Amino acid sequence: MNAEVSKFIASASEADLKEELERYISLFQINEVLSSTLDYDEVLRLVLQEMRALSGAEIASIFLINKADQVLEFAATTDAKADLLKNIRVPLGKGISGYVAQTGEYVNQNDIKNDSRFYKEVDITRGGETRSYLCVPLKLRGEIKGTVQLMNKAGGEPFTDADVRLMLNFSSQAAMAIETSLLHRDALSKKAFERDVHLAADIQKQSLPQKMPQVPGYSIFGHTEPAQDVGGDYFQFIKHNDRIGNIKTDIIVADVAGKGIPASLIVSNFHAALQLLSPLYETLGELAFQLNNFMRQNLITGTFVTAFIARLDAASGRMHYVSCGHNPPFIFRNADGKITEELLQQSGTAFGLRYDMEYRVHRLDLKPGETLLIYSDGITEAMDPQNVQYESDRMVECVKKALAMPAGGNPAETCVQQLRQDVAKFRQGADVNDDLTVVCVQRS
Repeated sequence: MNAEVSKFIASASEADLKEELERYISLFQINEVLSSTLDYDEVLRLVLQEMRALSGAEIASIFLINKADQVLEFAATTDAKADLLKNIRVPLGKGISGYVAQTGEYVNQNDIKNDSRFYKEVDITRGGETRSYLCVPLKLRGEIKGTVQLMNKAGGEPFTDADVRLMLNFSSQAAMAIETSLLHRDALSKKAFERDVHLAADIQKQSLPQKMPQVPGYSIFGHTEPAQDVGGDYFQFIKHNDRIGNIKTDIIVADVAGKGIPASLIVSNFHAALQLLSPLYETLGELAFQLNNFMRQNLITGTFVTAFIARLDAASGRMHYVSCGHNPPFIFRNADGKITEELLQQSGTAFGLRYDMEYRVHRLDLKPGETLLIYSDGITEAMDPQNVQYESDRMVECVKKALAMPAGGNPAETCVQQLRQDVAKFRQGADVNDDLTVVCVQRS
């Protein structure tokens, strides 16, 4: 979550949050529009069209960075005088757009003539007048790819803080859509296509945890392996404070129907929705309701996302969870040296199948010595050369053996690694038939 959104959420009223949520739902729905084509020129047109609609700007333009020459080059505009702008090149650091491209900081200037950085050559070239001006960077994986310029808000009004927040979030979607379309345009040979796939894998990795959460009194570890270069499995940990200041940790595992690049695109949508919606809802039931409606709106008919979402209060060990069409996780208990397992309850169907689904929230009190195992069906449906499945019984026995080992280091990581090794041994070299994900949470 960027600083602008965090600052807004911290001070906003309930009415402000509702209004902001409506803006973001509109923003998310644009994902479907942007993903409807891979044609580069069409993506640029759609990005500019949607940015104008969201911000109320009269004119929107995109400039992209030419790394070799260290300049911004014209890419597209809604200006009727576009032909006059095609040869404009803005050195990085010069003018407002050059400043944004160099620093990654946005500029919102409602009296552009008083800003000494304004690059007047654009107005001179097109024969127009710029009054209000909002410029945001196009960033992808922390790298600045270019800038978007929004000029002259309709009615002579200034661009607002809400416009800034929306554009900063939409710009990342736009950057990804533009980058994807550029990659597709270049993928005319097998070598180019392979580069695209590897880049998609790098992009997907950004939606996964960069490190495991450190929660006092708990051992937590997760791992995912795509069956192809990219996949449809997902896991994440989100720490946040509730309304009375208690620290909570959300634990999420999701599985998109299918695999490969189509599934990875859905994972990106799910990750974006989760990051923005999670802080806005106090209960998991509300969060699941909104996530389901968003995925239903944005998924192609017949596709869906199963998910398990738990919210852990580390101090008490109390965990609330929803299991939405996902493989039921196991809770393992150790009583007098005997380890037993129990399946957790389901809450409802997978996300994306029907609108307005209500999800039942369950409660689990995780006691010291107990272990929660969340997994995708890539574990239980792993196959050996004879097409025999690994299944849950083998998984449970493997976990029990791992939990019976002498404690040391990170017990959750040990459990996950033992399970991965056991599945690999079971496959006997057979091809991986599905994405594999497992998350382990053990209370000390």
